[in-house]
Amino acid sequence: MLKNQSYVESMPLEAGIGWSQKALIVTGDEDLRGMLKYALDSYGVQVLFCRNGAESLASSMIDPFDCIIVDCDTSGMDNIDLIRRLRGQFEFAIIIGLCREDRGTVYLQAGANDFLQNPFVPYRLAMMLDGRDILA
Repeated sequence: MLKNQSYVESMPLEAGIGWSQKALIVTGDEDLRGMLKYALDSYGVQVLFCRNGAESLASSMIDPFDCIIVDCDTSGMDNIDLIRRLRGQFEFAIIIGLCREDRGTVYLQAGANDFLQNPFVPYRLAMMLDGRDILA
């Protein structure tokens, strides 16, 4: 990998997230929005951002999503309940909890498929969405 090249840019296209076409991201953090948009745009994933849990539930009634990422630090409502409700609507979507603290077990029990601790490397997100193991 080149010194200034990102992890996402260095991944081969066949390892991309070609199946996932639409993602719902729940966060009020502008920096996190930019990072997630960059990572998902690299794979041609359409992204819809919601600032809080209430917006995300309203949006989820209108559009189906393949992937949902919930920033557990800024969703504005009980994150456990939000993940449970989203899981009830989207049985086959990949739901990922994202938080500064390692609270992954709680979100997995609520119905999330996986958990990312923030800050994260975009490569880890891509591997979670692609269903591959992360090489250390």
